[in-house]
Amino acid sequence: MKKLTILLVAFLLGSTQIFAFNDNPTNAAQQLRNQIAVLLESPEILVENDALNAEIEFTLNSEGEIVVLSVDTKENIVKNYVKSRLNYKKIDSKISNINSKIFRISLKILKPQV
Repeated sequence: MKKLTILLVAFLLGSTQIFAFNDNPTNAAQQLRNQIAVLLESPEILVENDALNAEIEFTLNSEGEIVVLSVDTKENIVKNYVKSRLNYKKIDSKISNINSKIFRISLKILKPQV
């Protein structure tokens, strides 16, 4: 009975460590998303329709910088805005260990409410 209890406790400790370790990539991706949102804040773009949309593909280089691969949008001003705000901007060093992966993010610039 004592060996069974010890085995059960060891199993519980081991399983909690596995779950705690697996949470890290999601957390790093969320932190990366938050940093990109800060970099893309407050665009000074005149929006004539309801919104401007863009699909952004980027990766991180070995120096922890964002490298924009493509910006899929109909508006050149949005493409230039995204590239100028994101391309080769340094990110938090804790996140930079997820390089050599291609990330995709959607951007929606809404018309300001009057």
